Amino acid sequence: MSRTTRRILLAGLFAAPAALLSPALLAESPPDLGLLALPNASASPRPGAAGAIGRLWRGRTLAAKADAYEKYLLASGIPLVRRTPGNLGVTVMRRDEGNETEFLVLSIWESLDAIKRFAGKDYEKAVILPRDRRYLISVEPTVRHYALEREERTKK
Repeated sequence: MSRTTRRILLAGLFAAPAALLSPALLAESPPDLGLLALPNASASPRPGAAGAIGRLWRGRTLAAKADAYEKYLLASGIPLVRRTPGNLGVTVMRRDEGNETEFLVLSIWESLDAIKRFAGKDYEKAVILPRDRRYLISVEPTVRHYALEREERTKK
């Protein structure tokens, strides 16, 4: 396994169909690899038991630009998601790792039609904001959709 592939696996950034997870790959992978959530494989994601669909996007920026990007994301991207009819909520996660910072945006939607209102007909493509390329050093061109089976939170 290449060093890059191993780094991606260790960082938890790789989700693949089970057919790609060969016995040799599994033998070299970290023990918790089986805990990776695989996306809903259907072409049309369906709401899960909790009645919703999760949409996961990832992007990386230089740590020196992370605060500015986060401010931009919260001022521009998140309001765009939230004002789309059918959006049920959004969570922004940040992970600082050395000279880079990773952002994950998990938006929750009531239906595939709601996702298409936000992302357009080609809903599996990432929605790239006008100034994203100014900040981001890597952007996944596609997003992952998951059936939301259960969600629990403790209120603060």
